[in-house]
This record gives sequence, structure tokens and C-alpha cells, in this order.
Amino acid sequence: MKQARAFLAPLVAFVALVGCGDGGDGQDGPDTGDEADTSSACGVTPPDAWAAPDWDANTTEALALRASLDALVGTMRMAEEGMATVDDVAQLEALFEAGSPSLASITTPRYAPIVQASFVEFVDVAAAGAQDLVDDDGQWMPGAAGGIYGVDFRGINEGGLEVRQLVDKGLFSGGALYRHATTLTTAEIDEATIDALAALWGANGALDAAGELTDAADYAFEMGYHADIADALVAAKAYAGDAACAAERDDAIRTFFRTWELAMFARFVFYANESAAQVELGTTDDDFAGALHELGEGLGLALGFYGVEHPDAGPLAGEGRVVTDAQLDAIAEAMGVDTAALGMSSTGEFVGNYLDFVDAVVVAEGVVADAFALADADLDAFREPTPG
Repeated sequence: MKQARAFLAPLVAFVALVGCGDGGDGQDGPDTGDEADTSSACGVTPPDAWAAPDWDANTTEALALRASLDALVGTMRMAEEGMATVDDVAQLEALFEAGSPSLASITTPRYAPIVQASFVEFVDVAAAGAQDLVDDDGQWMPGAAGGIYGVDFRGINEGGLEVRQLVDKGLFSGGALYRHATTLTTAEIDEATIDALAALWGANGALDAAGELTDAADYAFEMGYHADIADALVAAKAYAGDAACAAERDDAIRTFFRTWELAMFARFVFYANESAAQVELGTTDDDFAGALHELGEGLGLALGFYGVEHPDAGPLAGEGRVVTDAQLDAIAEAMGVDTAALGMSSTGEFVGNYLDFVDAVVVAEGVVADAFALADADLDAFREPTPG
């Protein structure tokens, strides 16, 4: 059994408690009087294999949103590499607002300002062009507006944030695609809904880990969670075909979302540790740019969950996510991210200050552990994941 599956123990316990509340009598715990028979009449056994014969029709909107994100971050990446020019925030805003629905229309109100600020920072970074990231003593020296660093052409602002990652990872984790997926669960849920959820997650039509994966599905695979999420989708689709199986369907959908969320924070922990290790051994601009790149990816995956609302109906009613904004604030503070003014962030000061970085990672890991009721062994496995 893959190592990551051990993390599902606290997760399954959490899902099992969903909807238990106070038992309906105003007291903690279940009712002690006569209760209606709540046993399920579901006779469906989920199949071993996924089938999506109507994938193309069912995922048109979801795949269009993924394509919009690819177009947006692809333009930013080409600008970093000198293959395109981005000298006006309006260029990025137009891509963000393209389509119906657009990325802008599905992004949480809490994360949208961070995206907008990232656009502003990116234009400044692109205008600054190639810069030295550290001085001769290996200390952070980004210039007044940051710039493009290293052989991999990473656009990093004066606060040490690779702002493209806040856009890309933040939007496909909580900020847009995850958030949009939660809204699909508030109306009728059928096989088409399940296909759309899979596509927003980043799966291919075959739900095949060996096939092309993108966005959150790719990171879930890297952290050992793809199989668990795929199993949840297979079960949800099977149960969605029988009205008697609504409870089982909803349990599978909750598992899908909870594991998607957990996988993003697991990847954050991985990236934070990888980045700190690179800072410890780093000596060159390339080393440090690579470290800040990985940290930027992790920060996007985590902070994208700012402001994800709790649906008011459906299987996720009252529980659109586990992590809270207060916990995200604690992660941002530990990592030196000023979400109100990205250029004022102190994240880059970890370059050349490895011990401070380690302390910050420990704090951030503690926040993640508290949010998901994880043990030290779980965090250890996040640091060295088994893909699958």
C-alpha cells in the first residue's frame, strides 16, 4: 500500500462526522430516543474501472476553464523567457476575464485581489528584466522591483515571490477551479457532474494516472493521492446513477474534495522543505532562484484556498474546505508573504538565512498538521512522498 494512504485515516474520520452535529435535540451527540431507520437501500457496488463515454460533452466548460488558465500563465511564462511582451496589466486582465464563465468570474473574492496584485507585480518584474538575485556574499539583493533570475528565467518580485505561481497554482487549487467545482455540487448531481469534477481537478478522460495529468491531479499523483481520488470519483459516478444511493454518493464526493484539498497542502509541505534544502546548499543565483520557484509553487497551492466559501446546499453544505483563512494567515506570516502588498513581502530574506527558513517551515507545517489532524509521521511522508 502506498505510503500516502496512511494520511486518509484522519480524513476518513472527519468525513464520517459530517452532518452528525448535535443529533437534532440541541445536545451534543446522537438522539437517544426513537429514531427513524437510516439504513441505506443502495444496492450499487462501484465498478473497478472508470467509464466516461460522454466525457467530451460533459466537460466542455471545465476544459475551457483549464484552457483559459493555460493561456494566461502561458503568456506570463513566455514573457519571462523573452518570447512575448507583457507590459500592461490589461493584457493579463483580458486573459483572466476571457470566456464564459471566465476565470475572473469563478475566482473567490478573497483571492481575486491577490491575482490582481500578482499581475501588477509581474508587469514590473518583466520590465526589470534580467537581474542578479544575490550579492557576492550570497545575500538577498533583488533590486527595486525584482526581475528575471537564473537560467530558467524565473520572474520573482522584490519580496521574493514568483508571482506567476501565485496565479497558476492559486487558481487551480482553491482559488478558482476547486471553488468552481464546489458550486457544481449544490444542484442535481449526476454522471455529467462527476465528469466535470474530474476535469476541473485535472484528470484525463480515462482517469488514468499513466496518462496526461495536469493541475491539481498532477500534484495529487506526485503526493500519492491520485488513486484515492480516482476511487472516490468512480464510486461517486456509480452511486449517482441510483437515487437510493444519494448518501453513498455524497460520502464519495466529500472524500474527493477533502483529499484534493489535503493533497495541495501536502505538496506545500514538500515544496517548503525542498526549497529550504536548496537554500542551505545554494551559492548561486540559479540555486536560489530554483529555491524560490519551488516555494512559490507551494505558496500558490496553499494560499489559493483563501476565501473558498462553504456551499449552502449539497454534500459540501457548510464545509467547502477544511483549512481556515486564519490558518492561511498564519502560513503567510511564517513564510513572509504580505498578501495585502506582495512587494512588501520578506520571503526573499530566507535566501542566505537557512536557519530562519527552517524555523518558518516548522511553523507552517504545524499549521497544516493542526488543520488536518496529522501526526509527525504524516509530515515526514509529505517531505518524501511516494507518487501514485
